[in-house]
Amino acid sequence: MDTTMRLMMLIPLALTGGFAVAEPPAPTPLAAIEAPKALTSPMMSLAQAGDALVAVGSRGQVLVKPGGSDAWQQAQVPVSTLLTRVFMLDGQLGWAVGHDATILHTNDGGHSWQLQQWRADLEVPLLDIYFRNPREGLTVGAYGQLFRTADGGNSWQFEYLDSLLNEDDRLYLKELRADSEEDYLAERAAMLPHINRLIALPGGELFIVGEMGLMARSDDFGASWQRLPEIYFGSLLDMAMDDEGRWVAVGLRGNAFESRDRGENWMPLDLDTKGTFNSIRRLADGTLVMVANGGDLAYRKPGQAQFTLMRVAKGQDLVDLAQNGDGNLWLAGSQGVQAFTIEK
Repeated sequence: MDTTMRLMMLIPLALTGGFAVAEPPAPTPLAAIEAPKALTSPMMSLAQAGDALVAVGSRGQVLVKPGGSDAWQQAQVPVSTLLTRVFMLDGQLGWAVGHDATILHTNDGGHSWQLQQWRADLEVPLLDIYFRNPREGLTVGAYGQLFRTADGGNSWQFEYLDSLLNEDDRLYLKELRADSEEDYLAERAAMLPHINRLIALPGGELFIVGEMGLMARSDDFGASWQRLPEIYFGSLLDMAMDDEGRWVAVGLRGNAFESRDRGENWMPLDLDTKGTFNSIRRLADGTLVMVANGGDLAYRKPGQAQFTLMRVAKGQDLVDLAQNGDGNLWLAGSQGVQAFTIEK
């Protein structure tokens, strides 16, 4: 993974009676550079924006494929940090997140981006973002990070999700706080698992998956969370629901699980691969598609009981996929973006 370059300077100031060294200015991010080979640079996330597609990835690079065009265009981006996820509310409004708690906003379909948050001091990545309307949004990431906005991202407030702690951890923190507020805050900051994905389900319910088998759901837009019992102690990376109401969660080393009762019970799926499944998406026709490291892809069409495994990009790590307005499918991964077709 690329790390963010940080610009720090000390500026000598000439003062009456001598010289002094000023306080260093607050660090500012470096803008993404125009890269001739951006189309084949690692891309982490894809999103549909009307008839267009938007991809984000390494070094702050953002690519836009306008509807009806075969060409991808590199967007103007004010940061060069790794971008991990992009969300488009419609054809114009969207947000992207990444390392250094970066949050970006676009109002022109992804062609240009404005910086809403950049917190290099936190040294944690944000991994997903969701807006339910143009003003109300949530973003999540490493160590249980969650930020909320009610003004379209002009301001973001951090919320600590103590509801995700188990009872032993909660009691430990309570005892620690009685002895030392400083030690309490330091320990609390690293205690929550990473939240890898934030999923909006039909009816307004939210679902998160993450490290150490984390699964939790919320019916009040993240104000409170109900943690589900662990079914697997590795990292879960994504979850989706099909037209029949079946939930499918995916994770490390080919692990995937299905629930037919809204998360109360789960059964493992045998997909004959050890590649880590990074994303799962529902297509317009109801097909569920999951993509994995090693170039594997698994899909299940409506009415089918089993997933079909196919290798579409040998040696590549596939991270995300999306469908544009004309129904064509695109992959994002270690070698950029590429079109693909599901077997008939």
